[in-house]
Amino acid sequence: MRLSIKQPIQAFLEKQTEESASYIIALLAIAISLTARLSGFEQYSEGFYYLAAFALIYGFIVFVNSLAKPMVHSGLGKLILSGAFVIGSGISLAMARQAINTGLQVPSSAYPITQSILAVLLAPLTLSICLALTSVFFIILGVFLSFIPIRITSMKSLLVGWKNEALSGYEIVTNIVRFLGLIVVISLAMAFAKDNDGYTETMTSFTKWFAYSFESETHSHCATASDERVAYLSENLIIISKRDGDSGKYSFRVDNCVSSLK
Repeated sequence: MRLSIKQPIQAFLEKQTEESASYIIALLAIAISLTARLSGFEQYSEGFYYLAAFALIYGFIVFVNSLAKPMVHSGLGKLILSGAFVIGSGISLAMARQAINTGLQVPSSAYPITQSILAVLLAPLTLSICLALTSVFFIILGVFLSFIPIRITSMKSLLVGWKNEALSGYEIVTNIVRFLGLIVVISLAMAFAKDNDGYTETMTSFTKWFAYSFESETHSHCATASDERVAYLSENLIIISKRDGDSGKYSFRVDNCVSSLK
């Protein structure tokens, strides 16, 4: 009896795709989380809740990846992805410049390498802000694609992907779960875009450390104290950085370059 039940379940699970398997894990994790909460085991409920959210987001990412792959091979898709990459990179670079200017309280132009690295590290925040700003568009698109009988596998399918028959019950359930995944992703993006103090403080600390350690020179033709380092703004202007040995804090200031040459 046990073997007769196990075989159909195993056969069903083996037929699942990576996306649908993630949704099944999310559903099971939610069921276990609710059961644990109702049974009084709340310390276990939270862990399964996060597992469900992770599995749901992972399945949605797999779905988005399946949509992006055909776009990469089409001319219009490459154009759209390239434009999104350029816009995102520009926003990250601008945010990096502002972060350096605000955190160090000096012009950011003296630290081009720090600026480039910080732009990459700020990519999650940039993506969250972009998703938050375009959330209404993606929610409307998600609702539209969840219940309208259209299969998008390429740019061409936007024109010829319409089907005369209605969506099956399995397709409707899958699309609803995908829409929930979209809602979770957008909610996380909006929450991160709104409350990111810990992340930005970490980035500020990293910026000060990197700018002082790797983009400031110990030896210079400009006269400085023995515990100070220099970065250059122009021929006459420099940024002097200093690390306090007791507190470990970094300080930066703009000063004139007074030549130490005789």
